[in-house]
Amino acid sequence: MINVSKPSSEIKLKNPLPNNIIVSGEAMAGKTTFVGNFPVPYFLSLDGNAIKEGRDGIDLHENLNWKDIVDVIPDIKKAGYKTIVVDTIEDLLDGIEKEITGGGSIGDMANGFKGWSNLNGHFKSIILALAKSDLTVVFIARTTIDADGEIQSDARAKNYSWLKGRIDGEIYITNDHKAQWKAHRGTWEPNELPNYLADVSDPEREGQERKAAALARREELRNSTK
Repeated sequence: MINVSKPSSEIKLKNPLPNNIIVSGEAMAGKTTFVGNFPVPYFLSLDGNAIKEGRDGIDLHENLNWKDIVDVIPDIKKAGYKTIVVDTIEDLLDGIEKEITGGGSIGDMANGFKGWSNLNGHFKSIILALAKSDLTVVFIARTTIDADGEIQSDARAKNYSWLKGRIDGEIYITNDHKAQWKAHRGTWEPNELPNYLADVSDPEREGQERKAAALARREELRNSTK
């Protein structure tokens, strides 16, 4: 039964801190290193590199079972980890495709429609299970910046777009290892963010602040000449 209460006399909107984040950037930009500073991270390493570096997690690059990933999430939380890292989105999709096809390609399947349907379904099941874990979830993605300044992923556009609709924001790691925030929902002041996000710049907010300061200065000068 759904109970409906009376209208609130005063609405106070909340701005929850970012909890589901894409960390993107080109190869060797430092994405995994950056995410390593998040609270107690456990890496679902789809390319094996995080495990080779000695990070906590499991190497899934040669042995992926999408249902095993869903089933292990409660155990990761129970063990005391605070962050789950999917490293990377592209390798997760590739791994699901190999699982479905027995190491081949969906394009070579007799029933390609069923193959893509299974891939999309398994991918969504993993993402939704991670989102329900109440842990911080980080999705690492290999991306580039196009001529219009937009982030373009190496992953299938359909899957990446679906994922972006379910996260709080994206942190882009530039080639000089600087982190920039692109909010999908919510705006946070630097002093509101936890330490592991405190050094992430927000070009959009900073640009708005510079514009507001310039307008205020212009108004001040105008008033001083009256």
